[in-house]
Amino acid sequence: MFVEAIESVDQFTRPIYSLTRTYGGTISGGTGTMFFVNGDGVAVTCKHIAQLIIQANQVNETYAKFSQERKNLKQGGKYWEALAELEARYNYTPNSLIQIKLNYFKAFDTVSTMQLHLHGTLDLAIIEFQGFKEKRYNTHAEFVNNKDLVKQGRYLCRLGYPFPEFTNYQRTLPLPLGLSVSRIYKLPIEQTNRRY
Repeated sequence: MFVEAIESVDQFTRPIYSLTRTYGGTISGGTGTMFFVNGDGVAVTCKHIAQLIIQANQVNETYAKFSQERKNLKQGGKYWEALAELEARYNYTPNSLIQIKLNYFKAFDTVSTMQLHLHGTLDLAIIEFQGFKEKRYNTHAEFVNNKDLVKQGRYLCRLGYPFPEFTNYQRTLPLPLGLSVSRIYKLPIEQTNRRY
């Protein structure tokens, strides 16, 4: 029913894969969706996905500082006591998030920076990717100018990556956490259009 629509939307819709690691060593995977709205690297995603991107930088920087301080602890009889004090100062427990790795799968060759614009009330955000040499999406979304084409009862085809967990990644051992994804799974999400 949506074969042509899926093939069309797939040209500019991409997943955002994430891996998280807790201080206790638990590793979890997640997936978000973004779609590109122009050829300049601007994409729309959910606000909670953009917040994860912001959180990733903060979490990873904090853990890097912690790791450096842990490395500087003197080995010996007081090591474990000093480590416990360091963990308490950083509020690290086994469930504390210490690493977040993100992969903007098949979107760009590399990304050096990005600007995030979060909507004030809706679960909506814009990502402006910067510092890439090659974009790997083929086209961008085109919005309907004629609002009469959007009618109650008409079907829309949405394409996304709605699963909160995935297992088609490879971990790089020993840690630090690495993320390599070889295949993506698209899922059309049918919905009847109920809004104008």
